[in-house]
Amino acid sequence: MKILVLRLSSLGDIVLIQPVLAALRERWPEAQIDCVTKPAFGELISLMGCEVRPLSYAKTLAFHLALRAQQYDLVVDLHGKFATWLLRMAAAGKTSSVYSKRHLARLQIVKGNRDLRIKSTLDLYFGALTKLRIPFNPDLKPKLYAPEDIPLPEIPEGKQLIFMFPGAAHYTKMYPESYWKDILVRAPQQYHFWLCGSHAEWELCNELHEHSPANSTSLAGELKFPALVAALAKAEWVLSGDSGPMHLAAALGVKQIAIFGATHPRLGFAPLNDNATIISADLHCQPCSLHGGAKCPLGHFRCMRDIDPQRILDIIK
Repeated sequence: MKILVLRLSSLGDIVLIQPVLAALRERWPEAQIDCVTKPAFGELISLMGCEVRPLSYAKTLAFHLALRAQQYDLVVDLHGKFATWLLRMAAAGKTSSVYSKRHLARLQIVKGNRDLRIKSTLDLYFGALTKLRIPFNPDLKPKLYAPEDIPLPEIPEGKQLIFMFPGAAHYTKMYPESYWKDILVRAPQQYHFWLCGSHAEWELCNELHEHSPANSTSLAGELKFPALVAALAKAEWVLSGDSGPMHLAAALGVKQIAIFGATHPRLGFAPLNDNATIISADLHCQPCSLHGGAKCPLGHFRCMRDIDPQRILDIIK
């Protein structure tokens, strides 16, 4: 049995496919399961404990022909975009299934329908298995396995670790920088903060560190997935917005605070973690976007500005 799973990006969505991979592995223990994803996420697939081979996506004829040569029995498309349609056509699996994004429902939620709610994106992914009559456990949650013996930066002696991810792909998903600074300055003394994110967030993390150098370390862009997952597993708390790192923390089951601004948990992006605290101003204008934007459409950005840093500090305390 040869199975091909397609999910090219992004970080949070990649984490959320882990239960689907686990269900496929449980159904076919001896199968060859390959997952096509962008090169940046190959190491992450390897931390999912499902014996899945990551294949680095390339927009080349040679890559598509290589998929055709594998002669897959089953192709599961968990992305549903033109690029993965081309991959499905190239692979020409004997059977295939594509998940439903429920794009219309999400659009209605963004347009103000407060009666609609998508439980989780994971439920939509599992829909691709339901179409194939493949059994799965609906209570499964994403899980990552932290590698051992990974060299990590030193945590100051006697301190507990808090990860802070202040950035996001879009401005309206970012908690204000001044609020993060307030948390750093007023946090209990037993905590030390690791300020993390991508290379693009180096400047933001460095600015926060310079504001409170005694209790923080800036590590933006420095930790690859094996080291990042190993470090997150040791964290006392993880603080973030609605972003990829939020789902990394959820998959490790660590205590976390997830702050929602322009988006909203009703869109199906809430962290699947019993140890998660979700904070949202829950305004009538939320969500104003499916993925966030460059500015608040109404100009006030109250979805974030109305969340007092003290509320987050009280949870940590």
